[in-house]
Amino acid sequence: MTRFQLRRWLPRLGGLVGSLALAAALIGAQSGTPVTGAGGVPKILWTVNGQGWAGASVVLASGGQAFVADARGIASGLDALSGKQHWRFDLGDRLLYTPAISGQTLLLARVGELAAVSLDGKTRWEKHIDDSPVLSPAVGKNGTIYAAGGPFLYALDGQGKEIWQHKVSTFYSASPVVAQDGTVYIGAKSLLLALTPQGKVKWQYKAASTLYANPAIDGQGNLYLGTGSGLVSLNPAGKVRWTHKGAPLETTPLIGKENRLYLTDTAGQLTAMSLSGDVSWTVQVGESIGGSSALARDVIYVGTGDGLLHALNLDGQQQWALQLDGAVFGSPVIGPDGHLYVGAGRTFYALATSSPLATAPWPLARQNAAGQGRAP
Repeated sequence: MTRFQLRRWLPRLGGLVGSLALAAALIGAQSGTPVTGAGGVPKILWTVNGQGWAGASVVLASGGQAFVADARGIASGLDALSGKQHWRFDLGDRLLYTPAISGQTLLLARVGELAAVSLDGKTRWEKHIDDSPVLSPAVGKNGTIYAAGGPFLYALDGQGKEIWQHKVSTFYSASPVVAQDGTVYIGAKSLLLALTPQGKVKWQYKAASTLYANPAIDGQGNLYLGTGSGLVSLNPAGKVRWTHKGAPLETTPLIGKENRLYLTDTAGQLTAMSLSGDVSWTVQVGESIGGSSALARDVIYVGTGDGLLHALNLDGQQQWALQLDGAVFGSPVIGPDGHLYVGAGRTFYALATSSPLATAPWPLARQNAAGQGRAP
């Protein structure tokens, strides 16, 4: 089983999640060691060691709080600048996907359930979804929460009450996202479904393989979807605009300013292209890339399966690389002050980078640092 296959199968392996010490054993250098461009490598502000795999992205609240959740079910609220722990508790089950913040509530996607916790660490409500891992929730502009697990997608209000549900005959495989007009997009095995805010299917697109990552949405509502044979762009009506054949894409593309896309594939390549599908450049970053990249104003951050965090400029030239605690399978997140947050192996890191989040349609895997998965 490759590291990439390990990431794909982790939600199904139960107690084997803790064996990600294997990933750390593959790394020769000490965590926090500069690998290239040592003069520009940022200072590590803090680290937090999890009890399990740190594959879920860190999420940030506007009040300077950071929240981490590891694969052993430990969730913590931290000071984003110092890493000081405000609260911590064990939910008693695995937390595999990136949480989301809705108002003053942290939404934790655990196996079989969505747990809502106040930002000061008090349980507010819990919603049983299915006896399967719950995907990263999305939060609409009106506060509606969309959560999926197994064959069920639920729309919930802020108190966890069901508004509607949509069931498929297979299972949901890619987390939901919400467009500006309220359309909900979600992957169900090889299908991308578009649902109205009322839960009715508008259209569906069939890909050649299972979808593992949510699409990105540009300012005109067009979609960019990673598939097993490359990238496909769809218009808001579900019609194919263009396709780009290449290595499998199991991560979410990023959309920057000046109509540029950035995509990372399973072969370890980072590619920049126009929104019309023309390739600008491709660079080999590592042997494998398991998480989406993160786009700052003038830097793109990419984590690789060999435990390296890379910083490249927007022309694809590497600025620095930093050896972390283990495989980087989660997606980095950029705070309002330009600091970078990323999980690797069993450790969450905060780095003193300074380039702010790009002002762009889709600069992070879940669009914003609160993990809400919605178009601005």
